[in-house]
Amino acid sequence: MSVNQGPGKKKFVVPQILVLISGLIVIFSILSYFVPGGVYQLDENKRAIAGTFAYTGVNPVSLWRALLAINSGVIASGSIIALLLVCGGSVAVVISTGCFEDLLNYGIFKLEDKSVKVLVPSIVVLMSALGAFAGNDSMIAFVTVGMLISRRLRLDAICAMAMFYLGYLIGQGASFTNNLLIIVQSMCDVVPLSGMSVRIVIWLIFTAITATYCTRYALKITRDPSRSITGVLPDSHEGSAANTVTRLPVRALFNTLTLFVCYIIFAIGSKLWRWNNDYLLAIMVLDVILTALIYRMNPNDVGKAFFSGAQSMGGICMVLGLAKVIGTILTESKMVNTIAHVASTMLNGLGIGGAAIGIFIFVLLFNMLIPSCTSKAAILLPLLCPISDVIGLTRDALVVTFMIGDSLTNTLTPVSGPLCGSLGLAGVDYSDWIKFSLPLMAIIAVVGGCFIAVLASIGWVG
Repeated sequence: MSVNQGPGKKKFVVPQILVLISGLIVIFSILSYFVPGGVYQLDENKRAIAGTFAYTGVNPVSLWRALLAINSGVIASGSIIALLLVCGGSVAVVISTGCFEDLLNYGIFKLEDKSVKVLVPSIVVLMSALGAFAGNDSMIAFVTVGMLISRRLRLDAICAMAMFYLGYLIGQGASFTNNLLIIVQSMCDVVPLSGMSVRIVIWLIFTAITATYCTRYALKITRDPSRSITGVLPDSHEGSAANTVTRLPVRALFNTLTLFVCYIIFAIGSKLWRWNNDYLLAIMVLDVILTALIYRMNPNDVGKAFFSGAQSMGGICMVLGLAKVIGTILTESKMVNTIAHVASTMLNGLGIGGAAIGIFIFVLLFNMLIPSCTSKAAILLPLLCPISDVIGLTRDALVVTFMIGDSLTNTLTPVSGPLCGSLGLAGVDYSDWIKFSLPLMAIIAVVGGCFIAVLASIGWVG
C-alpha cells in the first residue's frame, strides 16, 4: 500500500495491524506446504525428549483451515478478552470522573516546567513495578489513561504507549515474583522465586533504562514538537484556567489510587492464595462501584461510561483471536518443532557463554513467532534444559536467559496481541512504533546479554 507524496513520489505505508496479521496468516499457511514438520518423543510429563527429533514431512495447513481456526483462537483468548472488556470499562468509568485531569492539573501547577521530567519516569516505574508483581495483558487498558496524560502534557501517542505498555511489559519480563516466572522455574526444576536479589537488580536496571529513554523522548518533543514521530496530541485544556489549581484534589487522588491498588491486591492474592484472572475481573468491577460511590455518579452514567470503554476493546479482542491463529498454523504444521530442533542443534557445541547468548538470541527470535510465554516454555524448555545440563549452564541462569528473551521482542512482533491492542488504542502505526522502540530494545538486549554471559560464566545458582 502506498500514498502519493507529490508528483511522481510515493511512500510505502505499513498496513493496518488487522491487515498485517491477516497477511502473516496467509504467509505461514503457504510456508506450511514447503517447510517440513517434525516430532519429538515425549516423556511421562508430555515434555519433548532431546535427541528424539524426527522429520514428518510437510503438514500443510490450508487457508480454509486457518479461517476455521479463528473461532478456536477467539475462544482460547477468552480469559484475556473478558479481562480487557471489564478493565476497559473500569478504566473508562474512572476517567469519566475527571480524576486524572484534576491530578494532572495539580501536578502541572506544582511542578511548573518540570512536569514531564517527573511524571513520565514516575509512571514508567509505577507500571514496571505493577508488571513485575502482577503483570498481565489486561494492563494495556491503561494506554487510554496514557492518551489523556499525553494530551495534557502536550506529548504524542507514542509517549502514551511508552509510559504504560512498555512500562508494564519491561517489568513483567524482568520480574522477580510473577506467575510466569514461577511457571518457567518449575518447568526447569528450579526453586520458585529463588535468585530474587539478582532479578531485582536486573529489574532496577531495565526499568531505569526504559524510564530514561522514554523521558528523553518526551523532553525532546516538548522542546521541539516537530521531532515527534506521530505528531503532538492537541490539548483540550490549552488556554483555559486549568493550571490554576492550588489544592491537592484528595478525592481524585484516592480514586486514582484505587485503580492501581486493584492490581496490587491481585498480586498479593495470586501469590498467597493462587488467585486466577477471575479475581482480578471481580476486583475491577468492585472498583467501578467504589468510583461511583466516591463521585456519587448516576447509575445510568456509570453504565454508559463502562459500555463505551468495553466497546473500545472490541477490535482489539478480534486481533487477539487472529494472533492465536498463527500459533495454530505453526503447531498443526509441526514447523515449530523443526525450528526448535535446528536451533538446539546449533547451540549444542558453543560452550557455556556462547550457548547462553545463543539461547538468548534464539528465544528473542522465536518469540517473534510465538509471544506466549507459557506456550513457548512448553515447546522449548524440555529441549533447552538437557542442552544446558550438558554444557554446564545452570538451570537458574537458563531461567534468566529465557525470561529476558521472552520479554523484549514482545514489544516488536506484530503477532503479539497486547502490542496490537496497544497500537489500536493509541492509534499508532506499527512502523512508527518500531522507530521508537527498536533502539530501546537493542540497548536492553545488549545489557541483558551482558548479565546472561556473566551469570553463565560464574555458574550462578539462585
